[in-house]
Amino acid sequence: MMKNRTTVLRFWGTALAVASILLVTPAFAAGRSDARQRKPVEMPMRVQTEGMTYDEYRQRQAELGSRLAGTMPARSLGAPLRVELTTDEINGVERAPRVSGTPLQIGLVKAATPRVDITGLVTGSADGGPRRGPGALATPTGDGGYVWALAVTSSSAGALRVHIENMSLPAGAELYFYSRIGEAFGPYTGSGPNADGDFWTDTVFGIEGILQLHVAGPVTPADLQRISLSVTEVGIILPRFAGSVSPAAPAGFCGDPVCLVDASCFNPPAIPTAVDQAKDAIAKMEWAQGNFIYTCTGGLISDNNPNLDNLVLTANHCINKNNSAQNVQFYWRFRTSSCNGACPSNTGWPYKTMGSTVTVTGKKGDFTLLHLNTTPPAGSTLLGWTTTPVANTNGAMLYRISNPDFGPQVYSQHNVDTIVGTCGGWPRGGWIYSRDITGAIDGGSSGSPIMNSSAQVVGQLSGTCGSSPSDPCASGPGEANATVDGAFAFYYPTVQPFINP
Repeated sequence: MMKNRTTVLRFWGTALAVASILLVTPAFAAGRSDARQRKPVEMPMRVQTEGMTYDEYRQRQAELGSRLAGTMPARSLGAPLRVELTTDEINGVERAPRVSGTPLQIGLVKAATPRVDITGLVTGSADGGPRRGPGALATPTGDGGYVWALAVTSSSAGALRVHIENMSLPAGAELYFYSRIGEAFGPYTGSGPNADGDFWTDTVFGIEGILQLHVAGPVTPADLQRISLSVTEVGIILPRFAGSVSPAAPAGFCGDPVCLVDASCFNPPAIPTAVDQAKDAIAKMEWAQGNFIYTCTGGLISDNNPNLDNLVLTANHCINKNNSAQNVQFYWRFRTSSCNGACPSNTGWPYKTMGSTVTVTGKKGDFTLLHLNTTPPAGSTLLGWTTTPVANTNGAMLYRISNPDFGPQVYSQHNVDTIVGTCGGWPRGGWIYSRDITGAIDGGSSGSPIMNSSAQVVGQLSGTCGSSPSDPCASGPGEANATVDGAFAFYYPTVQPFINP
C-alpha cells in the first residue's frame, strides 16, 4: 500500500563530522535565490536506440562464461587467493552512522595477502607447478595458445571485484573475470582500459570470482615472458547489500524502511507517463575508493552535443575525480518485475556497464556529469532538462526514481518548500528544498535526478537538512527534515558548454 510517509537521506559514513553538525542545526531563514535570472532553456526527454538489448547482453554473458569455463585449467581452483573480513570490519560498514552529503558504504577494499605478481609465464601441463608469481604456469590450449587462471574467494562476500596493477599484455593476450554461476567480463587487454596498467575489474556476485588469462596461439616463449600483472586488492560487497537483504526493523520493501515504496507499483495514470519512462534512465552505481566500496544513484541525461553522448548526472559528493569514475559499475533498470514482487535477485544478472570519466563537476550545486565508457542498454531513456528555476516555487511537484541501499528502484514524489529553513553551505536557489509527499529516499539515493512531470531534470539529490537526519521517514510536511537537491538552473552555466554548446 502506498504510504504518504517521507524520508531523510539516512546518510552515510563518518568522514564529514562537521557536515553532520550542520545538518542538525539548520538556519531557519528562507533566504533569497542566488540563481541568475535568464530566459529558460530546455531539452525534452528522448529514448536512444543504440546499445545491446538485455537478451543480447545475457546471450553474450552466457557464451563467454561457457567458453571460459571450458578452457579453465584443471586444479586452478585448488589454490585460491582467499581474502576474508573480520566481524568488526563487517559491523563497521553495516552499523556505520550515515551522514548526509557522503556516499553510502556497502563494502570494503582489502589487500591481497600475499599479493599476486605475474612476471612472465612458463609452459607446462595442467597438473602441478606454480600458478602464481614469477614464472607462473601456463597451460596449453587446443588452438596452440595458453591459459592461466586464479580463483579469488571470500566467504564474507556478496560480490567481488579485483584491483589489477602493472598490467602489460602482448597482442593476443586477454584477461577476463568471471564466476562459475553466470557472469563474465572482459577482455581486458594491453595496459588495461585506462591505458596505465591500473584498473578494477567488473564486479561478479557470489563468494568466488575467477581471473583467467588467455594467450592466443601461435605463441613463442618470448611472448609469454612479456606478460605481467599484479593482483593487489580485492573489493568485497557485503551480503547485506549484494545478496538477500536481511530486513531491519521496521522492515518494508526489500528490507528498506517502511516509508520507501517500490517504483514498480507506480505506473500511468497514477504518475505521469514521462516519469514512468524515466525508470529506464536510472542506474545504481558502485565503485571502490580508498578502503571502501560505495554506492549512489545516477541518471542518463540528454544533450545537444554532436561530439559527446552517454552522459550520466549524479552528485559531486558521490564522484568528483577520474580515479573513482573510471571504476564505477553501473547497474541499469535494477527493479522488481511487479509491484511489491520478489526483490530482484542478483543471480538474475542485471545489465551492467563499466567505467566513466568526469566531464564536469562542481561543489556549488553538488553535481557531476559522467561520460560513460560503454553505451547503456538499447531503449534507455535520456532525461530532459530545464533551466526554469523551481527552488522558490512553493508547492512545485517533483518526482524521483532512485536505488537506495544498493537495492531495487524506489519512487518518491516531493513538493518544493520555500518556508523551511536552510542548512549552512546549501543556500536556497543553489539548492532546492522539498518535502516528501509519497515514498522516500535513503542512503544510496544520493545523486538521483529530481524531475518535473515531463521527466526534465531540475536537480539531483544532495541529502537532508533538519534535526533528525538518522530517521529515514521524517522529511514530510511539518516533520523534522527537508530533502535537498542541487539546482540545475543554478549550475547550468557550468554544464552548458558540454550539454548544449
